Amino acid sequence: MDYHLVSEEIYNKLSLEAERGKLVGGTQFTLGQSSILIASKDGIGKLIEEWLGTWAIKNGINISPNQGGQSFPDFYINKDNSYLEIKAFDLDASANFDIANFESYCESLSYNPSRLNADYLIFGYQLCGSELRIEKVWLKKIWEISCSSERFPLKVQAKRDVIYNIRPATWYSSKARTQVFRTANDFVNALYSTQKIYLNIEISEEEERFHRNTRK
Repeated sequence: MDYHLVSEEIYNKLSLEAERGKLVGGTQFTLGQSSILIASKDGIGKLIEEWLGTWAIKNGINISPNQGGQSFPDFYINKDNSYLEIKAFDLDASANFDIANFESYCESLSYNPSRLNADYLIFGYQLCGSELRIEKVWLKKIWEISCSSERFPLKVQAKRDVIYNIRPATWYSSKARTQVFRTANDFVNALYSTQKIYLNIEISEEEERFHRNTRK
């Protein structure tokens, strides 16, 4: 897979540290004269993202956080402004993070096709009391962590017939019932086929056949 060399460097270093049991820590909150150790999983992904920026500086890796708040991407790789996204999930549960907002991804990909090639650095963690331990690290493309669903060609979060976010496949499990997309083109076809179904736009026979095949 054609990942950015800087992304691969980050992945290789962090994977090695995780294997050696060095990515262990936690969160302490201080207010006034009192401090507590945080045992909640809320916000862990964002904390890991902020930590990565500091870690990268200490390791001489040239990436910059996006100053646009929650907007895409999480980091720019300074060499050529390539995109690096950070995700995290609890290994004792399942990958339930949002890959991206569905509508904004459909729209942005139409005028920024390079978004499709963003690298996704994913952290699998365990939280024992207040101790946070990174056990696994993955480097993926968006189609390698996405799949179809029974309802749509692309797995999404939908509530009361409103689609909100693109949701991940269980790419890390050999027991997963639905396989990830094989190529970037398969993912894009599923993305826009899902949009057509959502907007009640008739899809072609080829798109319907693709949907049936990806559910197998």
